[in-house]
Amino acid sequence: MCLGIPGRVVEILPGYGDQLALVDVEGAVRKVNIGLLDEPPEPGQWVLIHMGFAVELTDEAGGERAMSGLELMGRSRGDAAADEPESGP
Repeated sequence: MCLGIPGRVVEILPGYGDQLALVDVEGAVRKVNIGLLDEPPEPGQWVLIHMGFAVELTDEAGGERAMSGLELMGRSRGDAAADEPESGP
């Protein structure tokens, strides 16, 4: 597992080559590029986000482990949601 910001996919945005999704990161919904994933995620699935790109599919437990790792590095849950840049138009 890579270290990234975990989020739950809300929906795949139409257009954009099906490479943008709305992802809920600790209550903040943002656009995330999903083009690097081997398979597009379904709404409800969890992804790990780095620099506005989903880099790995995970599950809720994996998302919790990633968030715990960020907290060990001194990042609060609110910081993670606020710091991740928004991708796309």
